[in-house]
Amino acid sequence: MSRKSRRKNLQQIVALLVAVVVVVIASVAFQRWWNNRPGPEPKDVAITVTVNGTEQEVLPYSICELGSNCVENKVTMLDVADDAKISIKVPRYVYDHEWTQLTIYDNPAANDEKLHGAHERDTIEVPVTIDPVGDKKDVRPRLVVVEIRSVMIGHDAQGEQTPQTATWSLGIPEKK
Repeated sequence: MSRKSRRKNLQQIVALLVAVVVVVIASVAFQRWWNNRPGPEPKDVAITVTVNGTEQEVLPYSICELGSNCVENKVTMLDVADDAKISIKVPRYVYDHEWTQLTIYDNPAANDEKLHGAHERDTIEVPVTIDPVGDKKDVRPRLVVVEIRSVMIGHDAQGEQTPQTATWSLGIPEKK
């Protein structure tokens, strides 16, 4: 093999190695950026509520920084029939860690709180009325409030990252 062809082969090998190194560095940098990019502020994260095929986005009822007073917004009211089920879909920013579901009925014996683990589920169904419980065997408890609660990372007034509890609240008007 001539000196000229060896030199050309060496240049091709070096160029190929440089290209591989550049691709690897770019891939690692992109992956690091992707994994560390900031998520949305808790106040901007909406859950999706579906009742009888009608879907709506619901923003948090309250955002609380640990140890401070909560700023409460208006509770989202849902006009639903007794036989309806409310479907609630939480976004990845909520279900990628633990979150809780609180259901409050007009009979306190029917109230329930469930802790959902990370990636355990992203959708729940809550019936408006459930089978009778406790002493009132002839009355079906009716849903009053459903709350979804999640601790998320947000920013305080100084722009510092801080844990914040986001609560989405859905109210069911009393039947007249």
